[in-house]
Amino acid sequence: MPAKKILHDGYNAVKAACAQNHGGARTRAIIKDLCRSTLRFLTADAELVKLVSRVPNKSYISYRTDGAVARPANEALFVPDLAAFDAHWENWEKGAISKPDLLKLLYTAALAPCLGMELFDKQNKKGPATFFECFIGNLVATQIGREPTRNARLKIGDAALRLTMDFLFDPADGKPGLHVPVKMSTRERVVQAWSHQRLLDSAYGDNHYLGLMILFSETKLDSRNLEVVEICVPDQWLAYQTYLAKMDNIFYFDLPDRYAKMAAAYPDIMKVATIEQFIQ
Repeated sequence: MPAKKILHDGYNAVKAACAQNHGGARTRAIIKDLCRSTLRFLTADAELVKLVSRVPNKSYISYRTDGAVARPANEALFVPDLAAFDAHWENWEKGAISKPDLLKLLYTAALAPCLGMELFDKQNKKGPATFFECFIGNLVATQIGREPTRNARLKIGDAALRLTMDFLFDPADGKPGLHVPVKMSTRERVVQAWSHQRLLDSAYGDNHYLGLMILFSETKLDSRNLEVVEICVPDQWLAYQTYLAKMDNIFYFDLPDRYAKMAAAYPDIMKVATIEQFIQ
């Protein structure tokens, strides 16, 4: 079967599974199948490309087919070897994986299908972001044991307005709800996440929904010279966090050093960490 069809069918299977139930073992198994299929095709049918990193202390690679180059992958975090990926996943399921290996596994699982779609399913422009949302939905829903909704209901007078957000996990068992904005990067419209949090705080009160933003990276690839840069706006983040609304935690798969330093300088304002720290 052609690679494009296998990846396309696997992507559709992930979407269908998440439409029924974001959390749980069945959805996670379907996600794993797509990750494994993609890694198999990347190593067998695509050319490995060494990118020129302009990000201090980080090296990036990618894959190329028919002249097209996929987005950057952090060489220290991406695990292209299928046997190593399977071993990490098995250890994760057993609860016997180290935090560094868990970060590598989560990074690879989140990124590999995106790389594959950019090479083998080029017409599916929204596919990478949609898959990443599905992956995060499964990760959070399974971790906290609650299913998300995408609709917030805001009362204005006698009317009830419905506002669409990435993920909302309603309060349960005496625990607060979660507002989970999900983005591959924050270069576009990141203020929306803080704006939505402000709306929730105003409508329901502080701490009814805690803000938990989950991001992949801030890398950008120049396809002409294969250079990778990170684009960060720490001053904007501090302003949003101080004067607009508060994200209680922000998790990255590939944490930019500028945001890590910002969080260290303002520990009472900003909490930023890598995604494996969210998993217990």
